[in-house]
Amino acid sequence: MELNPLTNTRKLSILRCEEEACIEVQDMVVRETGLRIIVADSEGEENFAFVRTIPERPRPLILGLLFTTRIITGPGDVHKLVVKNQLAKVRLADACAMHEKLTTLRPTARLVSGVCGPEESVLGAWQACDLPPITSSFSITPIAITHAIRHLNAKMDIYRATGGTHGAALADAKGTLHFIAEDVGRHNAVDRVIGQGLEAEINFEATALICSGRLTSDLVLKAAVARIPVVASISAAVDSGIELADAAGISLVGFVRGARMNVYTHPNRLAIVAA
Repeated sequence: MELNPLTNTRKLSILRCEEEACIEVQDMVVRETGLRIIVADSEGEENFAFVRTIPERPRPLILGLLFTTRIITGPGDVHKLVVKNQLAKVRLADACAMHEKLTTLRPTARLVSGVCGPEESVLGAWQACDLPPITSSFSITPIAITHAIRHLNAKMDIYRATGGTHGAALADAKGTLHFIAEDVGRHNAVDRVIGQGLEAEINFEATALICSGRLTSDLVLKAAVARIPVVASISAAVDSGIELADAAGISLVGFVRGARMNVYTHPNRLAIVAA
């Protein structure tokens, strides 16, 4: 579901300057709000996270964040989720060792170690997750990836109005986008679109994550936890993201610009013709 640009932006009077000439104009900027997330289980409440986000529809963001930090395995683990003003309260349906996770994870640190345990190295963090590499037979062509990136850019209404958001989407093998999200941060955009997929009970192993942000290890790990086999972005991949994608069995694609792209890991899922 697409977000409403009018809900998530506001108009300001600014000075727009070119060299020494400045004029007063009306400009649109992204609205950003703080959201504190409190998670409760049978053993009590924990201050789980504080995120800066756009105001509209925080539920997918919350579900996606809880899922990619492995607090929940799906929407069924959430008994109740109430958002009022800038506070979200989540009541978990089953304690099931979740209290231990809540007291050890610190997702606000934005570190790869925040997802699966105290490990600080990329491979150590992935090993701490105790998940097997992704072996999905899903495949997607470079042309379909190009189509998906173009479609994402065209659907980022808030970005087009303000230039102030990141985008993420889930695509099928033909490059058709089924879920699209925008937010002020690239991590939030990915959590939002994964949250949408959770609500729809999709098979993540039959999707590609299409996004606008840098492919860092913490972002790639979100896809790994969700078991998404292909991650593609208009932006660059960094070495830690490449290392994690290789270990997790993810096909990582960066710098998707027009018909050109860089494939960093597991090219077998892309129908590539060698030159």
